[in-house]
Amino acid sequence: MAQRFTLGGLRPRLIASVILPFTVVFLGLAVAGFQIHGRAMRGLVAERDERAVRAASEAISAELIHRMLSVRDLGLRVGDGVPARRVIAESSPIRLNYPQGLAIVTVSPQRVVAGDISDQILRSKAVIDALAAPVAETVLRDVPTSNGAVAVAVFPGKPLAVIGAFSLLDLLRSGLPWLETPGSSASAVIVDSSIGLIARIGVPLERNYAGHPGVKAALGGSTGSLFLSPRAGEEHVLVFSPIQPPGWALLIEEPWQSVESPLLRLSLLAPLALIPILLISLAGLWFAARQVVSPLRELQGRATRLAAGDFDAVEEEIRGVREIRDLHHTMIQMARRIRSSQQSLRRYVTRVTSIQEEERRRLARDLHDETIQDLIALDQKVQLTASHLRSRKSDSRSLLETIHRDAKEAIQRVRRLSLALRPGYLEDLGLLPALEALVNDVSAQAEIPINLSVEGPSQRMSPEIDLVLYRIAQESLANITRHAKAHHAWITLRFTRSELRVTVRDDGVGFPSTADVGDLTKAGHFGLVGMRERAQSIGAVLDVRSKPGNGTRMMLRLPLR
Repeated sequence: MAQRFTLGGLRPRLIASVILPFTVVFLGLAVAGFQIHGRAMRGLVAERDERAVRAASEAISAELIHRMLSVRDLGLRVGDGVPARRVIAESSPIRLNYPQGLAIVTVSPQRVVAGDISDQILRSKAVIDALAAPVAETVLRDVPTSNGAVAVAVFPGKPLAVIGAFSLLDLLRSGLPWLETPGSSASAVIVDSSIGLIARIGVPLERNYAGHPGVKAALGGSTGSLFLSPRAGEEHVLVFSPIQPPGWALLIEEPWQSVESPLLRLSLLAPLALIPILLISLAGLWFAARQVVSPLRELQGRATRLAAGDFDAVEEEIRGVREIRDLHHTMIQMARRIRSSQQSLRRYVTRVTSIQEEERRRLARDLHDETIQDLIALDQKVQLTASHLRSRKSDSRSLLETIHRDAKEAIQRVRRLSLALRPGYLEDLGLLPALEALVNDVSAQAEIPINLSVEGPSQRMSPEIDLVLYRIAQESLANITRHAKAHHAWITLRFTRSELRVTVRDDGVGFPSTADVGDLTKAGHFGLVGMRERAQSIGAVLDVRSKPGNGTRMMLRLPLR
């Protein structure tokens, strides 16, 4: 006899009490897991892109600072009296950074003296305003041209100024090389707050960036990400970061479909299956965790170490899907380019410093061999004349004694200038005697007690290292006497078996300090930037800490091999 299906039977109860709850729980867990997985993927992709845009903006900022310093160094050479045509002729390696033109021009009227620059750039309002600046500091402006926007670095001077121009598009390409790889659907733009879009790669998704939320946040100094829907049914990932010192905004926008994992889309089928599909889904989740999430986290950790300056952190191979490996290879290329750029900048600074020191040595030798000798001869003649007139007119003797005193003071001033240009103590006796002479001289001139102390057994180092340490101490004391308004200052050299630690501190007014080179340049602390570059040229680390009202402390740490 066939059994009838009734609501009170075993089968309906089994379905209602076991299968249906299990199915509902499974479907709920599957849907919840999909949502959580989707949010996690969004967060990881956004964090990955934020690190990429931050690294790109820092690379572009470093390149901008490098080119601004190059123009500033050329302007300083012109200000030192070097002929303009000679400055341009000796700047062949630097001119490669300015394919749109590098020239020395007169301020008013604007006329090219040496080099080449287009009239469109030279006559632009941004360049004219920069040339009229009262302070001789390098400024960076963007100028629209018929071939796209160019960045112009201007070092104004009287009566000559230095102008260097380069393409913003080339600069953007150097910071984001992976955007122009085949198959890439992302776009990148650089936006100026006053002009708008000034450089782009790909097709921008916005016509007007005036009220764009990413631009507002980046111009406010923030780095972050957004998920936007500029078109119906199409979502985009947007990351943004500021570019300093000019105050531009870098935006990278990419369709979510191009970065969304195929495994994530396939997991939509998970709620349609039962146990076999659950096992497949678990295997898929395990694969995603092993091939996507774990490599992304490992890549995130290496990107953090890269942002801290450890360029070797990204060299080791990372397992994972092809997109993650491609991103890893892109990060390797970016790290190598940044390292190469930094090494080029250090070589350039070292070369410029060497030229400056050679010029100072020549001036010191000329002053000592000619000017001081002439003054000594004059002093001897005055003394001889005074001895002959000592028994005659007292007024003449008094006048000659005054001349004698003035001549001695002139000798002291010229000798002080000679020591400031190239201290003889440094080459003859070493670093410590040279620092003692420097401290005594600065303390006497500025009327500030300066204490010099040495801890541990001192070591004699190479002349190059002695010169860098002396110049850093000299610049620190100059900053104290000019700006700190200090009552006391201290210099401490501590020698250990593994390192030399040089500390210069004062009890002056202090200033808001920052570790970012772009912020230092924007605030006009080019002296601190030069000190850091000098320290890096010998493998040392320079740390400057200061707060308003609490004085300043500069510490240099040099490993001893």
